[in-house]
Amino acid sequence: MRVWNWPEVAFGLALLAATPAGADAPPTCQGKDLTQVAGLAAARAKRADDLINGDGIFWRIEKPGLVPSYIYGTIHSTDGSAMALAQRAAERINGSRIVATELGSMDAVERADISAAVLATALDRDHDTFTGVPENERGGIETFAAAQGFPSELAHHLKLWFLAILTAMPACEAKRQALGLPEVDQYLAEAAKAHGVKVIGLETAKEQMDVISTMRPEIAAALLSVAARAPETADDIYATMLQLYRESRPAEVLPIADVIGDMSEDERTAQDEFVRLLLTDRNATMADRAAPLLKEGGAFIAVGALHLPGKGGLIERFRALGFTVAKEW
Repeated sequence: MRVWNWPEVAFGLALLAATPAGADAPPTCQGKDLTQVAGLAAARAKRADDLINGDGIFWRIEKPGLVPSYIYGTIHSTDGSAMALAQRAAERINGSRIVATELGSMDAVERADISAAVLATALDRDHDTFTGVPENERGGIETFAAAQGFPSELAHHLKLWFLAILTAMPACEAKRQALGLPEVDQYLAEAAKAHGVKVIGLETAKEQMDVISTMRPEIAAALLSVAARAPETADDIYATMLQLYRESRPAEVLPIADVIGDMSEDERTAQDEFVRLLLTDRNATMADRAAPLLKEGGAFIAVGALHLPGKGGLIERFRALGFTVAKEW
């Protein structure tokens, strides 16, 4: 499954494999809408806990005596429609006391440094990292990695969690980011700076990298196998995510991901562990670090949209702290 709120670090890594197109126009991502695929009703029922607060991407956070705060669910994308929504949300930044994103404000050099550091961590010169991959799956994963810019000779010495990162976005979006087009989180940080509002991160790059690198090899191999079997679905998933985002119902991507891809039970289990690793486990840290900001009021928080919904999501966590959290749109 490809989820748009992979950590910021992960998205920077995809740029290592994307070749800028010089003066060429940025590519336009294509793909079909999957929101009407068969089996969704049953999948939604199974995901009921994850779909709580799933309708909405911009929420107001209040407590008597405090200036209201806001939380905006972002999508790590350069798409024009996503940027238009970010511009709408950014209207609330002017007058905010502080803005908190996943990693705060980073320039191009800092992003490149992070990507290089993670690549260095992922490189294993002394071992074939495909040793634990089933023999019948290796060829497909090699082909997939090569299409992302990592030839077989190199791919066999990259840890599988790193290669799994490449399933996070379609090649068209990686190329757009490599061309320097701003994505939503970057835009919001720059908007805050333009208004003279302090920008901080709720996580560090090292913490995000540590989360990604704890992905068990068998989990990464399962994710890669699914992506390699049907690489063309990357564009469809991305198009669907953008559609759901425009409709302010981002959590719907979870049941959709459950019913596509012709996955085995082991692969579905791997997908669930992947979601837990990158969403649920990080939500606790984000909530703990956002709490002092909310207690002072006037905060604007912007994190990946899938961190907001669900029983363990940020909206329910903030309510548990005594705040009233209401959807604006």
